[in-house]
Amino acid sequence: MKTGNVVNFREVMITVILAIICGFLYVGWAPLFMGLDAALPGAGDSIYGVWFFAGVLAALIVQKPGIALLAEVAAASGELLMGGPYGLSTLLYGLAQGAATEVIFLIFGYKNFKLPVLLLAGAAAGAASLVYDAFSGYLAELNTTAMTAKIVLRVLSGAIFAGLLAQVVAGLLVKTGVLNSYAIVKKKMERPF
Repeated sequence: MKTGNVVNFREVMITVILAIICGFLYVGWAPLFMGLDAALPGAGDSIYGVWFFAGVLAALIVQKPGIALLAEVAAASGELLMGGPYGLSTLLYGLAQGAATEVIFLIFGYKNFKLPVLLLAGAAAGAASLVYDAFSGYLAELNTTAMTAKIVLRVLSGAIFAGLLAQVVAGLLVKTGVLNSYAIVKKKMERPF
């Protein structure tokens, strides 16, 4: 690994801070998800992608290996410690989602953080959560139509709520100047005109 890819303390700190904020968001998001899913079974998958946001956002800001995984696991840990309703499985979801997000950035060599890659990273996290659901037995009773709808909604939700929303939020944060010492800004400044 190149020295430029080594994560420093400041990068770990912003990742953890963002993850803790996301952990609070996730705890508050759970009742909305459960209510929507209770009102119309399967509809909760349309907003499920919020749970993949931390990894994509942190990776976009820091742009180094391991950050997406760290962010997802830290956010899941925060959600668990704040009393999230899903117990220890939250950590396993965070691990799966963070690993899938990380794979997408790895495929692009941690050099491409444009919107299509962010959308793909969010979608991959959605797919990973479905794989975990399958291993946990949560998908066993679904018929083909319900399964197809769940897959499409979850993956699209991941792309939108993790990929697109991460780009929007990061863009707003860049405008404030708080990210000037991170790769999201530094790499843009290094490019020749």
